[in-house]
Amino acid sequence: MARDVPGSVVNSVRVLGLIVATSGVITLLTWLMHDEVVLGWAKGNPSAQEILAQGGIDQLRESPIVPGFVALSLVAFVGFALLALVLGSFFLGGHGWTRLVLSATAGVGVLVGAVCLDKHLPAIFVVLSAVVILEGLVLLFFLWRRETTTYLREV
Repeated sequence: MARDVPGSVVNSVRVLGLIVATSGVITLLTWLMHDEVVLGWAKGNPSAQEILAQGGIDQLRESPIVPGFVALSLVAFVGFALLALVLGSFFLGGHGWTRLVLSATAGVGVLVGAVCLDKHLPAIFVVLSAVVILEGLVLLFFLWRRETTTYLREV
């Protein structure tokens, strides 16, 4: 006989999905706004500033010192989305250990979002970083609700 899944568990999975969607938007914007991301990164890098002053954005874009932001964000997104899919599935199945892993994941997301707030990124990335922080905190709230604990103990 199937048990009813409490609202806090359903909402945890929904928020996890929102975090994945927000991460997807950030990945897409990293590709679409690549030059702006590189210029933001260059503000904190004296070597990049020198290349930028000598040859402009074209030369900086081609320089080996510039990280592969698009590739990095795509790989991170795919890995995170797959991890979220697996963890969400186990969490819905009542595996209590997933709450700890999802909490750690949310904590890392909050930390990464906070770090991104002060990295000279375009304004949309600052806004999305704040959204990721908020989503991570909401996920933690739902993960540690009493009804979630009861559900994980009874399954």
